[in-house]
Amino acid sequence: MANAKSFPLVRGRTMRVTKTDGCCGPEYGDDNSIVTDGFVSVALTANITDAEEITVTNANGKTCVRDAGSPTFDGYGVEITFCEVQPCLFSMITGQPVVLDDQGEIVGFKMNSGITLDQSGFALEVWMGVPGVACEGDAGAYGYLLLPCLQGGVIGDFTIENAAITFTITGASTKDGNGWGSGPYADTVLPEPLDEDDHLYVIFTTVDPPEPSDGCEALLPPGLTLEVVDPDATLTLPRASGDPCWDGDVIVDWGDGSAPETIAAPVAEALHTYTANGSYDVDVSTTVPDCPSYSFPVIIASIVPPTTTAAAAARKAPAKAAAPAGADSPDQK
Repeated sequence: MANAKSFPLVRGRTMRVTKTDGCCGPEYGDDNSIVTDGFVSVALTANITDAEEITVTNANGKTCVRDAGSPTFDGYGVEITFCEVQPCLFSMITGQPVVLDDQGEIVGFKMNSGITLDQSGFALEVWMGVPGVACEGDAGAYGYLLLPCLQGGVIGDFTIENAAITFTITGASTKDGNGWGSGPYADTVLPEPLDEDDHLYVIFTTVDPPEPSDGCEALLPPGLTLEVVDPDATLTLPRASGDPCWDGDVIVDWGDGSAPETIAAPVAEALHTYTANGSYDVDVSTTVPDCPSYSFPVIIASIVPPTTTAAAAARKAPAKAAAPAGADSPDQK
């Protein structure tokens, strides 16, 4: 029998929220993942259906049949309180739209009664502290909680007053049939893939939590990478992943004003060389219908602008006319 490891848990360190698809598997795409420490609490309430007891009394008034039955576990209700306003995070959890400014930047969120709550899902990971447990080598010690399939979150009650304002996501509940598997991240702490009916997963881990992100970030499918060796950018496509989204041609807009490039299947790599310093957004989309697009930020800073050397300046300067024979030079009097 394996040795059992006990560990206390204190404080929430970091939270990661991942948007999920209709099968409660990770949904790849832009702004589908965020890491934050701007939360106050995560509260779980078990949803249990009480058993119906069966009792039969005989003619003498004594119980001759009694079956108390067993309660049924239906999942957890989840309430999350935040101390920071993260519009894209609230949108990911609730399915509500964000508010954009005239530059296309996310500046707010809203609640719309026309949004169906069960059309949006998310997975929640939380790292916690483990007090009194020595680090194992250079690794830390953490508790890790995963709720792989949540739906139905809404912005709950809040008060504007002479105090800090907190926002609470309420109404979310876990569901059967998650498609999380081992998760979409390279830093997964799971020793094995989840069962599809796992509602809650808690383990001890030495894997450090991810650093808080600057807003929502793209959730990329394994194998889709953009490597920048300034001034070159190499895009690699996950052609062999088995995902039908990558079976067709892929269109790449390198963001520098050059014509979009078509990467015909089954070619899995493209190289682009930038000719000017700057910040660029590389947009990647596939010709397969109903597949997500992706955006990569690129910064180019190594290109040295052409300079005018002294020799070049001399070649460009007009030649002085020779003085006539017998004439005094300019510095002669």
